[in-house]
Amino acid sequence: MANTPADAPEGLKANLLEMLGNQYTMWHRRGINVGLEPVNESGVVKFPTDPAVSPAQRLEDLVVQLKTRYGANPVVLVDEYDAPLVHLLGKDAGSESILDVLRNFYVKLKSLESDLNFVFVAGITRFARVSLFSAFNNLRDISWEPAYATLCGFTEQEVRTALHPRLAKGAAHLDLSLEMLMDKVRRHYNGYCFGFPDDSERVYNPFTLACCLRDLQDRSQVRRWAVTGWPNRWAASGNPIFLIRLMKQGQYPLPADPPPWESLMDTTHSLDTVEFVPPMFQTGYYALRQDTDGDLYLDYPNDEVRQTYSHAWLKTHRRPPNPRTLQTMHQALAGEDHQGFCDVLHTFLAGIPGEKLCRETDCHLVLHVLCQLMQVAFHSEVHQGGGRSDMEILFPEHVCVMEFKYGESTDSALNQIQSHDYGRRHFGGTRKVVALGLNFVPGTETDPLAIEYAACVRYQPD
Repeated sequence: MANTPADAPEGLKANLLEMLGNQYTMWHRRGINVGLEPVNESGVVKFPTDPAVSPAQRLEDLVVQLKTRYGANPVVLVDEYDAPLVHLLGKDAGSESILDVLRNFYVKLKSLESDLNFVFVAGITRFARVSLFSAFNNLRDISWEPAYATLCGFTEQEVRTALHPRLAKGAAHLDLSLEMLMDKVRRHYNGYCFGFPDDSERVYNPFTLACCLRDLQDRSQVRRWAVTGWPNRWAASGNPIFLIRLMKQGQYPLPADPPPWESLMDTTHSLDTVEFVPPMFQTGYYALRQDTDGDLYLDYPNDEVRQTYSHAWLKTHRRPPNPRTLQTMHQALAGEDHQGFCDVLHTFLAGIPGEKLCRETDCHLVLHVLCQLMQVAFHSEVHQGGGRSDMEILFPEHVCVMEFKYGESTDSALNQIQSHDYGRRHFGGTRKVVALGLNFVPGTETDPLAIEYAACVRYQPD
């Protein structure tokens, strides 16, 4: 179903018929009578347009022909069943007419139940109760059952055994021990968890790991990684465009506390107004973790997803950062050099078109993504007793509690931190708590956006 998405029902019907036409052609070339003659010598089957026949009816006709030919009930595999729905997420487009087309198509599998051996449906999101399958209600959802948790990825044991020869050759090319190489591979490509963290094994992304192992066999290829970093091919198999579209509408990733488990497992998505966290979790951009105290929290599954998602979002602002910029920002914040941090941030923001930075939320999102790429410990939108601070960044010696304003003043930012008692949850600990207020001064036709800051110490440990 990957090539079927469309913005209008007629387009979706046409794409479904084209997809089914490819199936008819494939079976005809295998010598099966599909009930239609090919249109040329290459065996391509084209559906006549008069009279028009629905995609659901074409599906049924093919099932009947195959059952007759083989004397057995066929199996139907539906890959990316949700592609037409994912295409609409976060868009201001009427989805009901699209849903009608899909309902009519999928319900045919229900009416064919006695003629089918079984049906296997796969996708990246859980739309089971979006009325899509209201009539096709005999599906069993195995998405988060422990028995199937490793179905979609390579386990650590599988990588170490079946793929050992390629790993060993790659380790030699990088002048690393096998364990050092495994640590890098694990950090970059492992971490997906399709079940409850405590009873489900983490797995590697098969596609990106396979690409990495292929490159590891070429010494000249892997030598470049010391400069360019480990390759990120996540976007080639998992495109984050619809998630970036939601993020630009003001959604914030990685909340300090995960929503309830029932919310993460939500299957009742509305296509017009989408909660950000559940689809991020279900599509693999977030992974659920459990700390030593047994508390659940959300994280990116690995470095590849963190970097790919962050860079993809910044590319929409025409300003992906270079490693030196990120390193300088990190050093300035870690050393409490707030002037130095603002100077580097100001230079970075100057390369982003002004229309992309016209409100506080825009600036906040840029800072959020930069923190992800710096790989600092941080949280956005931290809920606490007095309200919600914009950001907290944690370093070994101090915590930086930040509040952002747009076209106001640094005093108003600091006053909000003080009056709402932001950061108090860190009082009594071993780290100093620093309040940092940033005011983004809107740009003009001649001057770019500017940054003002003010800082004070809120708590000093003994």
